[in-house]
Amino acid sequence: MINKFYIVAAVFLFTAVVIRSEPVFTGQKAFDYLIHQTDMGPRNPGSPGHQACLDWLIHQGRLLADTVVVQRFTGFNPYGDSDIPMANVIYRYRPHIKKRVMLMAHWDTRPVADLDLFDKDLPIPGANDGASGVAVLMHLAELFKQYPPTIGIDLAFWDGEDSGRPSRPEEFAQGSRFYSRNQIEPVPQKAILIDMIGDADLKIYYELYSLKFAPKLVTEIWKIARDMGFSDVFIPLQGPMVYDDHVPLSGKGIPSINIIDFQYPRAGLNYWHTHEDTPDKCSPQSLEIVGSVLLKWVYSQ
Repeated sequence: MINKFYIVAAVFLFTAVVIRSEPVFTGQKAFDYLIHQTDMGPRNPGSPGHQACLDWLIHQGRLLADTVVVQRFTGFNPYGDSDIPMANVIYRYRPHIKKRVMLMAHWDTRPVADLDLFDKDLPIPGANDGASGVAVLMHLAELFKQYPPTIGIDLAFWDGEDSGRPSRPEEFAQGSRFYSRNQIEPVPQKAILIDMIGDADLKIYYELYSLKFAPKLVTEIWKIARDMGFSDVFIPLQGPMVYDDHVPLSGKGIPSINIIDFQYPRAGLNYWHTHEDTPDKCSPQSLEIVGSVLLKWVYSQ
């Protein structure tokens, strides 16, 4: 007869293994990635920080992903005398599986602080507008390495998203527009963009292009957030229409949505495109909420 003690011990051990095998998104780990980026300085194309961040993204991808694709292209520089080198970096997991999704963020920062009162011609730190989305993707890359999903995953880091002049949308989202014209097979069937999701006062509303291009995916993500207890952050009301990296992809056959808190930090006070976009305005908890929702969504596919 088997000793009851050994049965109980075996059940406990099995339960412990199951618990440990479930991926958990940790906001502080993501926040460390945010700090690492801002420590490089501004990452606007052509800057030393831009080159340092590109090298880091490629190096980390070789450690964490099944394969890394670097799409180099010449970008338009509206704030300089000549065009400028840019690069998309794409981490691929299970690169030969046709059923796949894409998670994406832009890694460049704005070359000017056009909404600031001072030093408007200098680049911004880009803690929220740039580093926050990358930070979440980098921690997800760690988790996908440790707990491989059963579907194909692309983590896309777009360049040149913020190199444009106000009221000229055709100058923005340069990296995602380049990818849209040069898609990598197998192509993902749907995509989620995260942008400006580190705000310590995080409030995410439906983005209107997202409702136009992929309403079912919007509903799916907001339902997951609600079920996880984050309905005070993912608010099921219409927000602004934001031309961002999800628009070129949606226009080229990859339905995409944008998870974005465009009021940074809130109505009446703005850090967006200013020198005030610094890590102290961001929160590990905000990164954890968004990362946890994405993690739940990926492993439910």
